[in-house]
Amino acid sequence: MQKLFILFILTIAFHLANAQQKYFPFSINDKHGITDTLGNEAIKPIYKYSQFIEAKNQIYLQDYSSKSDLIFDAKTGAKQLFEAVYNNQVKIMGVPYTRITNKGKRYLLSEESSKTINLTEEYTDFKNVGDYIVAKYYPKRIPSKSTQVDKNGIPLPPKIEPMPEETSTILANDENLKRLIKGSFDSYTLMYKEKEAKEDDGLVHVELIKIEDYNKPTPNFDFILLTKGNSHNLYNGKMILIKTFVLAKATEEMLLAASKKIIGQNLVSSYQDNNFPPPMVMAAPVGAGPKATVQKIKEKEPFKPFFYTQELANGNTLFALQETEEISNHILEVKSGAKLYLDKKNHSLTISVEGKESSEFSFNPATGVIYLPKVYFKQLGITII
Repeated sequence: MQKLFILFILTIAFHLANAQQKYFPFSINDKHGITDTLGNEAIKPIYKYSQFIEAKNQIYLQDYSSKSDLIFDAKTGAKQLFEAVYNNQVKIMGVPYTRITNKGKRYLLSEESSKTINLTEEYTDFKNVGDYIVAKYYPKRIPSKSTQVDKNGIPLPPKIEPMPEETSTILANDENLKRLIKGSFDSYTLMYKEKEAKEDDGLVHVELIKIEDYNKPTPNFDFILLTKGNSHNLYNGKMILIKTFVLAKATEEMLLAASKKIIGQNLVSSYQDNNFPPPMVMAAPVGAGPKATVQKIKEKEPFKPFFYTQELANGNTLFALQETEEISNHILEVKSGAKLYLDKKNHSLTISVEGKESSEFSFNPATGVIYLPKVYFKQLGITII
């Protein structure tokens, strides 16, 4: 009874939150726009990407071109234009942040509140690495002063300095984003102490990671080796420099050997230790007799409505809501030749036609009413039933 009551409360909360959302993103031939729940087009589908930020009930429309990106309030319809909006760039103290550039300003915008963090450097990307943040950036150029003059003694313009190359640094994972190292680097190697189960062998795991890699966040490291060209800086897990050394044309094995000598422990690459224990097989209880195999008859669970798609005899595809065991509410059909995909988790439908980009739109999780401007029904071969 208590579980049913909790489920009832959660269902009400979900529908209340959904009722507050008056606008939804949609795409036509992989171009993204925004519609209201009545099918009125709020933003034409001209953007390359769309992203719904659930915690703030906002829709991001992004193009990463000369066209301004857009942050749209899904409750009120208010919109803000920016030069570029890069969502989910980094997590600071567990909170995801969007990187925004606009009118020469660069800052991070919380995806859970109105909190902003100004960026003092031209950061282009972030990656959560253990307890820290690895950030790509372009170092600031120091304007050069001209020491030459023309024949009349007038100083000549200073020499134009080339654009510095992109590099990387390490930042503290807090709202100050303090730089923790003086220099910069192009790649890094993470090292981990051996698990407790093998602590007697004194091994340290090592993983080589290029800056371009975008894998899942790593656990905090015990050592990190920062590499720039032929120079290598070895730090511990608290970002305290242990030693700097130079090693030209170093392979991963050469770097591991050098680090092993400095740390005084044996080092192995993490990919060489992929031996996981086999899954545990549960044995039958000791003394278990025939009664142990008797299964309790499960009571019939109450029927729960669900959405489904079905290919019809004429080649069309049906989208419907099974309201009860006997009643099926047919919502729409998509003409033959188009494939219809149902995403039950995100309450959306995708229509795909061979030779064309796909189109996607949301539907009401309670009734199945679709959120798509009516002007696109004919184009997508949709017939409302």
